[in-house]
Amino acid sequence: MILAHSFFARSAPKVARDLLGKMLTRRLPDGTRIAAPITETEAYDGFDDRASHAHRAKTTRNAVMFGPPGYTYLYLCYGIHWMLNVTTREEGYPAAVLVRATAVVSGPGRLTRYFMLTGEQNALPLRPASGIWIEPKSKDPVRPGSVRATPRVGVDYAGPEWRAKPWRFVWTPDA
Repeated sequence: MILAHSFFARSAPKVARDLLGKMLTRRLPDGTRIAAPITETEAYDGFDDRASHAHRAKTTRNAVMFGPPGYTYLYLCYGIHWMLNVTTREEGYPAAVLVRATAVVSGPGRLTRYFMLTGEQNALPLRPASGIWIEPKSKDPVRPGSVRATPRVGVDYAGPEWRAKPWRFVWTPDA
């Protein structure tokens, strides 16, 4: 079972919060399956969000953010690390959620290495046929009080208002 298209067709902060505990799943070309529950996300929502890649304009790099919800948006950070995002909202409105960590790997660059994701997986629908998808539940329920909302990481350039948005969500499964 996979998450429905409608799950992603909502605001990025809501999707970011609700992705916690869902299973990020990848099938490699050799058939190996990798899966782990998502434990940390970060939302980027719209034209006004100064921390978003889409704040200034649509570009070749961020074009997938303007597409339909439920797609991968992978970009190279600092020329070194690939970052996995999933698109949200309606087509034409740029929004995405950065997947920062799972229960088995912490840090967005480490996550993409672990799941063997690169720019080759950019702009793919989150479906088993594409080799990457998100399943509805992990074995651990997301209990009230086990999720913290904090300011996003590394967005000082966006200014005080956007830096302070509590759009980073961290789930501690055993809390």
